[in-house]
Amino acid sequence: MAAPHITSEVKQLQTGAASAGAADVLANGHSNEHSTTLGKGARSQSGSYPLLLARAFALVTLCAVPISTAAVNLGSGLVLLFALLSPEAWRACRKIFTSPANVAALTLFAVLGLSIAYSAASHDEAFSFLLKYRKLLMLPVLFVVFYGSDRSRWHSAAIWGLFSTLTLSMLLTYTNFLGWTAVGPMHGSDPMTKAWVFKDHISGGLMMAFLGYLAMALSTAVPKGIGRWLLYLVAALAMVNVLFVLQGRTGQVVAIAYMAVFVAVQLLKSRHRDRRSRWIATVASVAICLCLVAYSFTAKHSRLAETGQEIKQFEVYNQNTSMGVRLEFYQRSLELIRDRPVFGYGAGSVRTEFEKLAQNSTGGRAAMASNPHNEFFLMGVQLGLVGVALFVWFLLSIGRECRRTDKLAATVVGGYLLAFVLGCFANSLLLNFTEGNLFILLAGILLFGGEGGEQRAAGASPV
Repeated sequence: MAAPHITSEVKQLQTGAASAGAADVLANGHSNEHSTTLGKGARSQSGSYPLLLARAFALVTLCAVPISTAAVNLGSGLVLLFALLSPEAWRACRKIFTSPANVAALTLFAVLGLSIAYSAASHDEAFSFLLKYRKLLMLPVLFVVFYGSDRSRWHSAAIWGLFSTLTLSMLLTYTNFLGWTAVGPMHGSDPMTKAWVFKDHISGGLMMAFLGYLAMALSTAVPKGIGRWLLYLVAALAMVNVLFVLQGRTGQVVAIAYMAVFVAVQLLKSRHRDRRSRWIATVASVAICLCLVAYSFTAKHSRLAETGQEIKQFEVYNQNTSMGVRLEFYQRSLELIRDRPVFGYGAGSVRTEFEKLAQNSTGGRAAMASNPHNEFFLMGVQLGLVGVALFVWFLLSIGRECRRTDKLAATVVGGYLLAFVLGCFANSLLLNFTEGNLFILLAGILLFGGEGGEQRAAGASPV
């Protein structure tokens, strides 16, 4: 017969072994479940496949803007399709109205839609004109697609992707201009269209000016070395391109504005250097910029130099010139806004009303268009001062959103916002396909997202 204390020890050992075995069974039994949970968590953190595809196609669409209209239309449709298939995008819909830019864009589009009810144009013409503003609806779509995304990954891909396609376009304009190639659907044989590739001198010139700004912005984000010097080279080539190759007046004005910003930044930076370095940097920057600006205003075939002559030809000889016709359109727009200052004439009404005002005119003063080549006047004619206020609110809301994102993204979007606002004084850029889509896609991808969704709702910076 065993001793009592031995029996007690055996029972304790049996109990411990049973507990250990049970623990092993529990661990093995739940190991697959635990790994499955981790897999789901990792995939949930990165997003579902439809959401990832929506983000990827948004980037592809942005990069396609300088190159292909068809690709932008197709890409936008695919972004919307995969957004509709994404459960994360549907959940983010509750946050749409936390963004002032979304509210402003949706309000502007809604008011344009309501104005069809009283538009001076036919119903079909007004509705067709409204569809040109459908890009405004893309902004909240991009919001739900990029809400909660990894900023560092998607922002970097978007910025460098757009930089690559803009640089490709610039190189092709040079090879066309020099006669080495003859590529692109817009390329022609006359001196004006010889350098064109995918876009005309207005859209292409604006994008070349922005490429120069973008290259300088990226140069601050890369380490010192050959990479930074290559970006400086791209910036210089882009500015020469817009001033002397494509010669779009809108792009030239924007380029001069960018030069002014560059000089101002150099002056601010030089405050932290010694006095000699400060003077050298300041004088060199100002001298280079002034020489480029002076040459662009005085060169024989410069579009800026031809501005005064075009106005004189229109006013004195009633000739149909680019700047002269714009002045005529602006005068008509002001007259129409004075007649209906509050709600305007409705969507798509510009051509109808212009035809009434010009029915007894001849020559350049009989010129006709469906928009006054000024987005502010276009909104004023269609929606009155209410429309102008809504458009300005939309632009300001984009500017405010820049304060909620990282520094590089804010610099890029803010730079194009400056170009867009300046361009809207001489063109209807929100109405235009290329410039308008570039503005919406760039803002939608770079301003939204990040892990600070709740901070965004509270109005705090997520950075």
